[in-house]
Amino acid sequence: MASIFKRGDKYTARVRLKGKEVTKTFSTKAEAREWAVQTESDINSRRLGLTPKNITVGDLIRRYLLEVTPLKRGHRNEHIRLNLVLKTDLANVLVSELMPTHIAQWRDDRLKKVQSPSVARELTTISSVLNHAMKEWGLIYDNPARKIKRPQGNKARTRRPTDDEIHRICLWCHYDDSTPPKLKKQRVALAFLFAIETAMRAGELCGLEWGDIDFNRRVAHLEMTKNGYSRDVPLSKAAIKLLHQLEQVNLPTVFDLDPDSLSTTFRRACRVCGISDLHFHDSRREALTRMSKKVNVMDLAKISGHRDIKILLNTYYAPDAANLADLLD
Repeated sequence: MASIFKRGDKYTARVRLKGKEVTKTFSTKAEAREWAVQTESDINSRRLGLTPKNITVGDLIRRYLLEVTPLKRGHRNEHIRLNLVLKTDLANVLVSELMPTHIAQWRDDRLKKVQSPSVARELTTISSVLNHAMKEWGLIYDNPARKIKRPQGNKARTRRPTDDEIHRICLWCHYDDSTPPKLKKQRVALAFLFAIETAMRAGELCGLEWGDIDFNRRVAHLEMTKNGYSRDVPLSKAAIKLLHQLEQVNLPTVFDLDPDSLSTTFRRACRVCGISDLHFHDSRREALTRMSKKVNVMDLAKISGHRDIKILLNTYYAPDAANLADLLD
């Protein structure tokens, strides 16, 4: 049975479940009543046996890791996130008794250990598991991960590398434009310069093959990108010059780097050079901000591969206000 009572200016809904009470407080009586009705419906569905009684959330995750995760391009990171969930109390909850409160408790516990963007990514992965179990396996009828409040993300980054920082990184990597980049660290610096010219992601750079480059049209074709769509990236004269420099080394792929070694070497370069809070991915923001002075926002989205203009404008386009003031004159 459900009951609703007022405490001060708040309304508390109470639902009894197998001798235990579940309560939640709301700002309005209507919200409390809606939650109580939905909770009673969830309980009744479980009592009718629509959800297997002996399966835990951990069982769903382990099956998902075996059948679904290996098929994804981002399988490595998803594997790490799901194995972290398996170590929490949430993994031991019976699917037949799983409620939004269990997911919310997991969220609150995780927020005490890691930052909210990490928790948000893990919550998205949990929701994917539950969605698959509902739509493909028919083991659950609802996804309680959708019914809780997501952690607030950090403010969008606005960090851009300065000319001095770019110079210091190249200097530490022993890179100069007159020497074939035979060393890995030299190619990391060159990749950073190339990313600033093209707005390509680290993974896209590392996967670039010579057959993807059309020197006549000055275009790099990316068959598979982060959002699952292919795109063609226009190449500036500076980008073409960098590619010709790489041609001198006769590498199996354009950069002959993998994302992990690229990231590790770049972080080491920043640390040794005393450069703080700079990520390789910040080259993408620098590139798009530079390009925004030459092309309109729709063309900019085509170059970057953004299908949501708001993400492009809020996250990657970081113009200097003083430069914008000059444009007004």
